[in-house]
Amino acid sequence: MASSVQSSEIVLVLCHSFFHDAFRPHKPLDSNVFKTWTSSRFVANLIIEKQARLSEGSFFAFTSKQVFDSFASKFEGDKPSAKLIETVQILHNSMYVVGGNALKNLSDDDSVFVICDILYSRSNYKPILVSDIPKKVEKAEAFYHKQDANAKIPYPICNAIEVELILRDKFPELCNLVDRRLKKSLIKA
Repeated sequence: MASSVQSSEIVLVLCHSFFHDAFRPHKPLDSNVFKTWTSSRFVANLIIEKQARLSEGSFFAFTSKQVFDSFASKFEGDKPSAKLIETVQILHNSMYVVGGNALKNLSDDDSVFVICDILYSRSNYKPILVSDIPKKVEKAEAFYHKQDANAKIPYPICNAIEVELILRDKFPELCNLVDRRLKKSLIKA
């Protein structure tokens, strides 16, 4: 994983649920699903804006190739609009999508745990795993307990709503820009 981030900078690792919540929201669309969708879309747009400000070779968001490919195959089957396809492509190009032999035989869950673990083990990264699956914490605990029964998950696992709040606190000016751009795009729609 060849990339750099400013010292102590948070980075996001995106689980498959993040992509589905942002671009394939659950039906029926109730208030909880709507809030998750709006937070996920906000985070996706912030990733794009943040990445545009980073130097070449630096990344703010990561996911595994199998996670993204699994989402993409279902997303394409939904026959999305051209604008939505373009947004997903821009997001894909704004992330570091980790592939290769080290991850290819892992499950979607284990692949993002490995990415988080590698990032965490480097002192300048503070990964946050973004997942809206309540059992993700249990799965992460099982992953770490395979090696050490007393191991703790060394990074937070947050849903999109929680991540939005973290990002709003950490990057207020960038979040205001994202809010303005999202509002402007809704007015045109």
